Amino acid sequence: MNLPKIENLGFIGIITAAVLIFFYFILGVSGMMSALGIILLFIVPLYLILDNFELDQDEKIVFSFFIGVGIFPAIAYWLGMFISFRIAILITFIVLIVVGILVRKLKKKNG
Repeated sequence: MNLPKIENLGFIGIITAAVLIFFYFILGVSGMMSALGIILLFIVPLYLILDNFELDQDEKIVFSFFIGVGIFPAIAYWLGMFISFRIAILITFIVLIVVGILVRKLKKKNG
């Protein structure tokens, strides 16, 4: 996984800061922490997976959010039927991060 260009890191940072500030002013600290949790749980694991494909930076961010909104809760829900939901959320996060790492390794191995 290559790190995004400096311009893209700045763009990601500005957008993240704007979202967090918006939620802070509208909903307070709890709203800001919820937004940060959504960013970390939904966007980051899928962004790591999509980073291995030839997509633009903005496409990766948008696709990772919308795919994450569907995939992450579905896996956590079904695991939560058998174990505690808090543990299911943690396991889902770890599984998606591991999948991102495996996709990167397989892509490097195959070319």
